[in-house]
Amino acid sequence: MPVFDFDEESFATDFRSCNVEDNDPLQEIDGLEEEFEPPQSYEVEDSGNFTQARNIHRRRSSVYSRLSIKSGGVGSYGGGSHSQGQGHSHGSYTNELKIPMNYDNSKHKSKKLLSDFKPLRVLGQGAYGKVYLVQDTSTGKLFAQKQLRKPTINITNQPEDFHAKHIARTISEREILTNITHHPNIVKLFYALQDHDKFYLILEYIPGGELFHHLTSSKNSLGNVFKEDHVAFYAAQMALALKHLHELGIVYRDLKPENCLLNSFGNLVLTDFGLSKSIGEDQEDESCTSIIGTPEYMAPEVLKGEEYDFKVDWWSLGCVVYDMMSGKPPFTGNSHKAIQDKIIKNKLKLPYYFTMDAKDILNKLLNKNPEKRMSVDSQWETFKQHRFFRKIDWKSLENQQATPPLVPVITDPSLAENFSEEFTGMKLSLNEGLDIPKTFNSANDEFKGFSYTASESFISKYID
Repeated sequence: MPVFDFDEESFATDFRSCNVEDNDPLQEIDGLEEEFEPPQSYEVEDSGNFTQARNIHRRRSSVYSRLSIKSGGVGSYGGGSHSQGQGHSHGSYTNELKIPMNYDNSKHKSKKLLSDFKPLRVLGQGAYGKVYLVQDTSTGKLFAQKQLRKPTINITNQPEDFHAKHIARTISEREILTNITHHPNIVKLFYALQDHDKFYLILEYIPGGELFHHLTSSKNSLGNVFKEDHVAFYAAQMALALKHLHELGIVYRDLKPENCLLNSFGNLVLTDFGLSKSIGEDQEDESCTSIIGTPEYMAPEVLKGEEYDFKVDWWSLGCVVYDMMSGKPPFTGNSHKAIQDKIIKNKLKLPYYFTMDAKDILNKLLNKNPEKRMSVDSQWETFKQHRFFRKIDWKSLENQQATPPLVPVITDPSLAENFSEEFTGMKLSLNEGLDIPKTFNSANDEFKGFSYTASESFISKYID
């Protein structure tokens, strides 16, 4: 999965019910769930290629909801059956999801243009667009540029006040990232730009690549697993990031190795907030009901369409810990439906080679009943003192002074050496983004409030 992927294909599917569709085959070894075997290492062939005991798949994020989505662009806004000039029938309550014209963005005035950023290479690709490594032509500083196509989302058979309730979905990632400005384990947003067809998030470039890349790399002497001490280190940094998000009223909803990057020092940084949601006392919604996330890491209550809150992120943390120690998530299958059924119905099985400490923390995090699942947010000190984290110095970890188990090899940050060659080897398109001309009629720009520029002091603090 690309570094900052947002899965348009799954998002664009009109699900008729809350059941998960069988549209993303995943392979597994027959009988692996019945009889656990210690993870096996890679075997290097003469050709230089490597094989391993199981096929590694990038897990895809998905949104399962009763929405009909179409990619936007100039044509979708200006003409056709959904043009702005045509009214909508109040009887069918069909609305297009757009950002209101009076959205307040007065505090942030864009000082950068798309032309100020020179694409160097591709870091990842998703159905919504690509993620590029870009360079500021005036300063030479490196950034990650995430592109998202502008969507038009038709919400059918819903009352008109339902329209306003979904406005935040379009700009949620931008809004969330602008509110998270100082946590070391969460990626930073510096600019948000747009042209006629796309949004552009100019983010902190994390040169160490995905945790998934290092987990499955042929250079990993253990195959596709980490040592328990190393797993505890990464899990602790994930927990610090999740705890901070929850304190801000944000449910992350898509924790997995593909969404965790390593910086140049080897510390973990959480990325991709496209599926996150703000809830809490200052929000209209104090819980979530959307069936959203990556199937292998989704909590039972999410898959069942029940109301849920921050506890789903701690279930996902348990899944990632299990994954890093065994080489696969706790519940797998050859389709989304099979995975869903196992998560909801099957008993958790822990491999015999897991230590007692690992088994205990996993049983606490992977309790199918959210009421009995460990409430890490309210039991934070108990969580930190668990024996699974006995070698973690939490104060040093929070201050980024602890020694990471793995320090990525970076000879030249502009080469993106720790990202998949599948993407970095792609040819750059000549016209990936166009600056909006001065003659563009901003009155017709439904996404006027999207643009954003962080303060110079903030940018200087995190960019060398």
